[in-house]
Amino acid sequence: MDTTLPEEIEQMRTATRRLVDDLMEHETEFLSTNIVPPVVDASFKELGYYGLRIPEAFGGSALGMLGTVAVVSELGRLPPQFWSFLRVALGPSSKTLVKHGSEAQKSRWLPAIGNGTCGVAFALTEAGAGSDLSSMRMSARRVDEGYVLNGTKIYISNADRAGLLVVFARTSASTRLKEALSAFLVEAGQPGMQVGPPIPTMGTTLNGLFELSFDNCVIPAANLLGEEGKGFQYAMESLNEGRLNVGATAIGMGKFALELAIEHTRTREAFGKTLSENQVVQHMLADAAMEMHASWLMLIDAANRIDLGEDASAASAMVKIYCTEAAGRAVDTAVQLLGAAGYSRGVKAERLYRDVRVMRIYEGASEILRNVVARKLLSD
Repeated sequence: MDTTLPEEIEQMRTATRRLVDDLMEHETEFLSTNIVPPVVDASFKELGYYGLRIPEAFGGSALGMLGTVAVVSELGRLPPQFWSFLRVALGPSSKTLVKHGSEAQKSRWLPAIGNGTCGVAFALTEAGAGSDLSSMRMSARRVDEGYVLNGTKIYISNADRAGLLVVFARTSASTRLKEALSAFLVEAGQPGMQVGPPIPTMGTTLNGLFELSFDNCVIPAANLLGEEGKGFQYAMESLNEGRLNVGATAIGMGKFALELAIEHTRTREAFGKTLSENQVVQHMLADAAMEMHASWLMLIDAANRIDLGEDASAASAMVKIYCTEAAGRAVDTAVQLLGAAGYSRGVKAERLYRDVRVMRIYEGASEILRNVVARKLLSD
């Protein structure tokens, strides 16, 4: 396998690194105010990042999976709050709409998503239905006016600011997931939909995660996304690609942590020599570097598989597991080597430590994804 990125993708990756370096200057201000400076999102909009995965017919760039993960791996160095809506535009919600939306739905929503004026939220999880979607209780009942939504979603990112929500609900009592779930487009402010107060988190989100409640919320039949009963299929398709984006983000975090650790150990002196002169420190850095390199190779292999139209369910699960766990170890190494300076609030290593932890949970917990890999191995 050729692991060299095509020239145009490498140029985009390099340009993103330069942009990230520029935007990183605003991190100190953000940490003191919890307000993302407007210039951050304005830069993404001006440079067309929101439209990278949107088809050209709707004003986007139609970037493939390999190009997407190359860009995301650089964005991963930034505080995740800087690009919360951009993550979704590059991930599951927009991709599901691109692949399965009607022409009317795509014409209405994709240009706005692609220029960054409409943020999207992906509402799949429920209190009793995270990894186990068979326990989903939210319902969508067909009526003359369209569909009536009833139920609750929880831990939904960006729900307080999204203009559009992709909501999954039961349209059948069937025990077969492949027949029971459907996906819907719900516009913000829809009567009967309520966004609850934020659920504070230790990192990653801006104001927290949100609960969504639907009480006889009526939406038009035209807001059904794709076909009724195909929601589980759509969710799994989008999550395969979403998991690669999570893996790419984790690689960005892990590599950045390694850079911080190398810089610190080269200059920090103890007992008459720099930390980097100690063999035990060298081995810690080497272990982190090896895992980040292996992570990158796994990532680009899975991204190429998706771009070729191959089944990448097991490969995506492997990437999500390995990259997030390796990044966690790399960030932990950086904190350990920086010592008190790495544990102090307001420094980059401490921020990475808080933000990287959730990556082993959302878009498929490591334990569940190991089951996915095992099932694929045994079925083959």
